Amino acid sequence: MKIFNVSLTVRDLGQAVRFYRDVLQFPVEVTSSGAEVTVGFSRLSLASGDSFEGAHHLAFGILPQEFELAHKWLARRVELLTAEGTEIILGSDEWKSRSLYFFGPEDIVLEFIARDADMTDGDPAVDSPRMLSISEVGFGVADVLDTVRVLSEELAIPHFYDCSSTFASMGNHDGLLIVVQQDRVWFPTASCRPARGPLHVGLGPAAPKSRLQVSSMITVVA
Repeated sequence: MKIFNVSLTVRDLGQAVRFYRDVLQFPVEVTSSGAEVTVGFSRLSLASGDSFEGAHHLAFGILPQEFELAHKWLARRVELLTAEGTEIILGSDEWKSRSLYFFGPEDIVLEFIARDADMTDGDPAVDSPRMLSISEVGFGVADVLDTVRVLSEELAIPHFYDCSSTFASMGNHDGLLIVVQQDRVWFPTASCRPARGPLHVGLGPAAPKSRLQVSSMITVVA
C-alpha cells in the first residue's frame, strides 16, 4: 500500500508554505486553490480552512542509511521531540524502524521515519536527507476496531502489527494508516490529540475505485 496524496486544511496557508519550503526544503507549488508539497512520490495538498481542534499526524519516509544525516540536518531546523530522554525513537521488532518527531505548522505532529525495509545498496554522498514518500497518516475515530473492520472489508487494507481498541496500524511498510481513538494523545507529545478537521487520503495514483467516508471529516480512497 502506498500513500500518493494527503489533503488537509490549514488556517495560515502562507505560514505552512514557508515551513515546508524553507525549513524542510520540500518542493512547494502555490496554486490558485492552495499549495502542493512534493514528498518523494507523494503529494501533500494544503488549502485554507477554518480552525479546528487537535492536530494531524504525518510521517515522511527516509532511507535508513541517511538517518544520522537526517538527525543532524533536522536538529538544525526544528526542535526535536523526545521520549524517555532521547530524540531517536526506536520502533518495535516488528516495525524495524527509527524515527524523529517534531511539530510543524499549527502543531501538526510530523515524523521522519527510516524503515529497515527501505535499505538500498550504496551510500551516495548527500547533504540533506532524501524523502521517499508520505509513509504514514494518522487520524482519530470514535471506534477504532469498527473502523479497522470497515477499512479491511471495503478497501481491502490489511492489518499491520498493532490492533487494539485505542491504536491500530493498517497497510504495510510502504504506507500505513494509523487509526487511533479520538481522545488518545499523539506519541510522543504530552497533550496533542487527533485533529477534528478535514482529511483526505489517496492510496492510488489513478482514479479511485473505492471511496470510504471514515467520518464526517475523513475520507480514504483507493
